[in-house]
Amino acid sequence: MGILRRVSEKGGDSSRLKWVGGGLVIGFLWGTLMWLITGMQGDAKVWMYLALTMAMIGGGIAAIFGAMNARKKGERITPRIATKDKAADKAARKAARGKGE
Repeated sequence: MGILRRVSEKGGDSSRLKWVGGGLVIGFLWGTLMWLITGMQGDAKVWMYLALTMAMIGGGIAAIFGAMNARKKGERITPRIATKDKAADKAARKAARGKGE
């Protein structure tokens, strides 16, 4: 899984993506179960609608709980936004490194 490897290489916690994926799978299965309980009313479109809707809800809930646990551990959740001056300095340093090669 390329994205999990990239996240863990950058110092991120790849287990959060696994939790969200698990939430998506559980939500999809729950949507399928709900469709079966209602007597399979409707065709494949109704089943897909229920299953995907529940999967999105499950993934969202898993993401929220993952973020709450990360905050409890003291990890940063929001991205770091640099000011214009810092961003310009960083771009200048990067350009200088590229010319030196």
